[in-house]
Amino acid sequence: MSTLARIIAEDGEVKVANLVTLSRGVLILPILLLLAGGYQGAALILYLIASATDGADGRLARASGRASPFGAQLDAIVDNLFSLAILFFLMLAFPGLATHHPLALEILFGGPLLYLAVSWLLTGRLLMFHFWSAKAGAALLFALWPMLYLTGWEWLLPLAALVVGLSRLEQVFFILAGGRDEDAPHMFTGLAR
Repeated sequence: MSTLARIIAEDGEVKVANLVTLSRGVLILPILLLLAGGYQGAALILYLIASATDGADGRLARASGRASPFGAQLDAIVDNLFSLAILFFLMLAFPGLATHHPLALEILFGGPLLYLAVSWLLTGRLLMFHFWSAKAGAALLFALWPMLYLTGWEWLLPLAALVVGLSRLEQVFFILAGGRDEDAPHMFTGLAR
């Protein structure tokens, strides 16, 4: 079965959760085009819709009894692409942000990429743990553009970078301690199993 067929259907039934996941990735380009055209409000509305799919896809998969390792992997891939796209959204929406907060941006967007490389080097796999710190970091990252748009509070950027940076460090320490349970809510629970 081809990858596209696995994404769309299984046993002849459409996998709605996977389509919802894919929609998040597909919306990246229209958001970028709207921002480049100067339509920040419209781009932000589309971004909020795309962000809402992040929680909806998993709930749909579980509610339909169609959750699968493939769907979880697809979700992780699209999440990483969308997270990286947030950097470009921010740069287009707030052109001076990179000069005001270069270190925070490096940690926020480079840290997760560095972590993926480290997890691959240490385990031969790309491990994405579902720690509470990772969930908090993702929530801050996804809320960053709307919050900056509404408040102008640039201090949110270093705060998000701090949470994401500490989360990635927690995950590296977890791997170094022998942890591999991707569903552990935090490092210590995962090591106790």
